[in-house]
Amino acid sequence: MRRELSRSELMYVGEIRTQALTICTVRGGVDPELLERAWGAALAEQPSLRSRLTRDGGRWFLTPLAPGELPRLLVRPDGPDARHREYNTPLPIGGPLARAVLLTGADEDTVVLGVDHAVCDGRSATGLCYRLWRHYADIAAGAYEPPAVPRQDWPVPIDDLLPPRTDEELDAHVRRRLDQAQGAPVALLPFLAARDGVGSREGAMTSCRLWLTRDETARVLAAVKGAGVPLNGFVAAALFAALRAQLPREQDGHRLACFDAVDLRDRVVPPMSHEEMVPAASWHRTLVDVPPAPDLVRLGVELSAGLRAAVERGEPALELQALDRLLTHPSLWASSLMLSNVGRITGPPSPPGTEIVDLRKFAVSSKWNPEFGQGPVLASPMTVYGRLSIELPYSTQCFTVGQMTAIHDAVRAALVDLADRAPAPAR
Repeated sequence: MRRELSRSELMYVGEIRTQALTICTVRGGVDPELLERAWGAALAEQPSLRSRLTRDGGRWFLTPLAPGELPRLLVRPDGPDARHREYNTPLPIGGPLARAVLLTGADEDTVVLGVDHAVCDGRSATGLCYRLWRHYADIAAGAYEPPAVPRQDWPVPIDDLLPPRTDEELDAHVRRRLDQAQGAPVALLPFLAARDGVGSREGAMTSCRLWLTRDETARVLAAVKGAGVPLNGFVAAALFAALRAQLPREQDGHRLACFDAVDLRDRVVPPMSHEEMVPAASWHRTLVDVPPAPDLVRLGVELSAGLRAAVERGEPALELQALDRLLTHPSLWASSLMLSNVGRITGPPSPPGTEIVDLRKFAVSSKWNPEFGQGPVLASPMTVYGRLSIELPYSTQCFTVGQMTAIHDAVRAALVDLADRAPAPAR
């Protein structure tokens, strides 16, 4: 039995496909056979992971894969370019919507999970990673009891759980968005790699990672608390300031815009499980004037307060419900920054005999459009294992290493500067 995609899920079906990557670095040796069985157990729990996208006329469906078509664990040797190759391995069109890869190394192994955004969001992709390692440990201990049959019922799309809205409410939301869009145009970072002809043609997707130490992270957390600004807000402000510094002079009068991802799972009745493999995230758009040297604490407080107020008003849900109306207005979609804030999370449980020492999460796209000449910067901040990590995934067909390094260095300097000006945290 197949399931039709909801209106919001259709956003992820098209020429450009994106997948959520979750990457674990593991010490102690990963057993490929145990991991394969754990992957099979995870697939059995979620029919979305055992499906493909099919088209019937103008409608799209999740259609079950045949047993022989289910995605198997791939085992490959690690190496200098192994991860980079995984960043640039798209899910096959018409094939499975998830993949799992084990990269075997001398001292550390790397597990890469990729899931199509048509059947996941950041939270459910994280949940899949955690379940995989729980199953691994249970199978190793002989404590796993497989289900008699794999789960068959499809998860409910988030659209069906949102409160009903009238046409008047949806029209009013669109008018508010149009009013907010009035004014100076939105600044976009130039695609210097495309302009200068230095961009690579293959293997274009990569990520520039800002990764603080535990001590640096502790000092930053103490500093933002003392300054009265949420960490998420300060990071967004630092990214805005770094972007402003990279813009050409002709964009001096432009505003900066940010789309923040907003998880709706806990904002529907009943709340949706964090493990259901469906996209259940929406967004909030912020437009702000950012001077060349902004007060980052003040800007961070402003950004956080605006996002919080919009979420409490239910605006992210309205974004999904008014999607068709909003899409008729291109001016509502220009963005300088796309921010997927994971927040502070606990890492997945390490099975006995192993230690998961690092977790990375970011989205990758199957295609970029360097011919557009400019576009948004993507950022995914997360604190895990006591360390703040900010992923800046990008295409080397569009942005240069120098551009992304400059943003990385400016944000890092802002975080360290704030920490240096704050009292040392109590130990």
